[in-house]
Amino acid sequence: MTGGWVRPPWHPWGVTSPQRRPVHRRPRLLPFLLTGAVIGLIIGTFLAVTGPDAPTASASQELIAVAGPGGLLGGLLGGVVYLLVERYSTRR
Repeated sequence: MTGGWVRPPWHPWGVTSPQRRPVHRRPRLLPFLLTGAVIGLIIGTFLAVTGPDAPTASASQELIAVAGPGGLLGGLLGGVVYLLVERYSTRR
């Protein structure tokens, strides 16, 4: 082995023709979480408005009690979808 600097095979000096390298871009997490949360809020709001009335709660209390957990559940499902997309989008 020589004592000097050894050019790695991927180094650009001495390359006569361009080479294609595979580029993998991971999906972004935040859009998945926000989309899931918004869809969960919309579904929760729809269920709170169209569902039966609770005799001891006002309409706003029903909305908070149903739409809030709906948004959290939607965000959780959005995270699961993100993990599945990231897992199966890798190039092999």
